[in-house]
Amino acid sequence: MNKPRNNPIKQPSKSRGTRRTNPRSPVESSYAKIEVLNTLSAAISQSPHLSAALDATIERLLKITRADIGSIHLLDPVTQDLVLTASRGVTQSFIYNERRIPMGACLCGLAARIGEVVISEDLSKDDRLSRSACRDERLGSMISIPLRSREKTPGILTLYSKRANAFSHANRQLLISISHHIGAAIENSQLYSKTKESALLEERWLIAQELHDSVAQSLAFLNMQTKLLEDRFRSEMKDQALEEFQEVRKVIQDTYQDVRNLLIDFRTEIKEDEAIEPVLRTYCRDFSARTGIAAEFVGDNGLPVLEPAARTQVFRMIQESLSNVRKHAHAGKVTVSVRCADSGLRISVEDNGNGFDLRAAKDPAQQHMGLSIMKERAAHLDGTVQISTSPGRGTVVTIDLPLSRPNG
Repeated sequence: MNKPRNNPIKQPSKSRGTRRTNPRSPVESSYAKIEVLNTLSAAISQSPHLSAALDATIERLLKITRADIGSIHLLDPVTQDLVLTASRGVTQSFIYNERRIPMGACLCGLAARIGEVVISEDLSKDDRLSRSACRDERLGSMISIPLRSREKTPGILTLYSKRANAFSHANRQLLISISHHIGAAIENSQLYSKTKESALLEERWLIAQELHDSVAQSLAFLNMQTKLLEDRFRSEMKDQALEEFQEVRKVIQDTYQDVRNLLIDFRTEIKEDEAIEPVLRTYCRDFSARTGIAAEFVGDNGLPVLEPAARTQVFRMIQESLSNVRKHAHAGKVTVSVRCADSGLRISVEDNGNGFDLRAAKDPAQQHMGLSIMKERAAHLDGTVQISTSPGRGTVVTIDLPLSRPNG
């Protein structure tokens, strides 16, 4: 039996027939590309390293548009220059020459100044080209697109091709649509960075206050005492000088212990995905080992998970409360309690120490207990701090936080 011949002319391949009868429309292709870039824009807004995320975005854009070179310049809010933040396919010479572009200069600066897309179909014939980088790279065409977010333009996206007339109408429309997503993602990333920076500065201020309340006051006392000792020796009051030497030595020892404990406290961090309960249990155990004061943690089951900023503030308030117990209470035992209450989350630190006169502590001249810092931390979480104490009857610090703060 003769086998039938496989004639490619009479029997066209399925793939060729499919391309002929059901071509992929430019609209479908654009939607697929936008979906990919939406994923990239989400990655930009969540990335801790903005420039790396933008580099990856440009690399993807070059593949989609078949361009050769890409760059993203972000606006410097102080100088109003455009600063090269990410690039792909460029030479070191290009990076050096284009690292900072004045607003309005050349084609990229023009796009940023007027807030509109600037296209050059043939750079060799474009009189608007005023910088040498494009000529040095022997580029044929370019498109520069403002990265808009609401009413702001945080930067520009520029793609270059070695060919003239390289950017089709479909690619232009796609890049314009994508630029809005990238612009919004960049602004979100910048706002997130500013929020983190603001929180860091605020935390540094609170640390400075805590250092002032402990170390600085001790050093000020030592400064005065050494001056008195100098006067005592000059007047030959040596017996009194020896007594004061012993007092100075005790203050030095206490200050050293304060600094050591502050360093331990500030090195203790809560990981982003870590619940506060096990951290507090471990911290109370370590506190007992360091100070000899029995510290117990009591917590309800199923405690809500606080957002990272709130978790850090709560932890620092408990640290400050325990630090006060160590320095001032002369207590043998302290209990840290975290419970769910009707009004929200209730945290208490209760010791069996000697207590103190709360009216004196409310006097600004007597604010050596760190109470004002705790209250300021609680206020940032819309919470309150209450102190219950009296001489000889111990102290209870109660922190109330609204349940709207936790994220569960």
